[in-house]
Amino acid sequence: MPSLDGRIIAITGQRRAGEMSELVRRLGGEPYIASTVSLRFEDSTQEAERLVREVIGGVDWAVFYTGVGVRALFDAAERIGCAGAYLESLKAAKVLSRGRKALRALREGGRPPDYQAEPGTTEGVIASLTEAGEITEAGGNGASVFIQTPGAMPSALPRALAPYGVRLIHGSPYRILPSEDPGAVSRLIGRLLDGGIDAITFTSPPAVNNLFGAADETGQAEELTAALNESVATASIGPVTSDAIRENGVEPALEAESQRMGGLLQDLARMYPVEKS
Repeated sequence: MPSLDGRIIAITGQRRAGEMSELVRRLGGEPYIASTVSLRFEDSTQEAERLVREVIGGVDWAVFYTGVGVRALFDAAERIGCAGAYLESLKAAKVLSRGRKALRALREGGRPPDYQAEPGTTEGVIASLTEAGEITEAGGNGASVFIQTPGAMPSALPRALAPYGVRLIHGSPYRILPSEDPGAVSRLIGRLLDGGIDAITFTSPPAVNNLFGAADETGQAEELTAALNESVATASIGPVTSDAIRENGVEPALEAESQRMGGLLQDLARMYPVEKS
């Protein structure tokens, strides 16, 4: 059975950090929680409700980037008494998930996606929408495409879809902000640099970028890059997060095949030798 054998594993995500900590312990490791992100839903209540109403108004495509976003919109629909209408509108549209988290959340909501982007990136989303002529099948020029992302719309999307004359409806039902505890992030950086962490897990690009942004503010970015390349194993939940890690000068030690947190930690445990040296 794979084991973390007492290794200290840093957890940078905010959501489900407690669950990840328990998984680390079950695998024989020691969790170190230091969230580098803060998700805010209350700041985006009106936006979430606007997006629900856009979908109910009728769209040809509904594209979901994140499981968090999928669930936030189902919750918003329930909150304003439109859960049934929202689900029926999704059933009337073609639904595309960027990654497996969004796919699982859509299944939980009762609307499994028709398509899953391969790879699970913006490039994969564009390919799913364009290469097989699916936009034309959805109504040709003027088709409406709803896109939920975790932040600003990737600039590649409107550029790639412009020739099709589609109407893009975009938004995010939550905000991703830096950590509410900058001191915890500073302490994490210190432990990464002094050898006090064996591995660090990232489950989203903002978690990566916020950590490096904090290190840059204190002049430690280059040291952090060296540590994550040389002495700390860097574990990524999927290709988009891996790209963010590489953009900061680090090659991930592993990328979870399952794109699940449990799978990420299992893969990390399997990466190590049976006994800690």
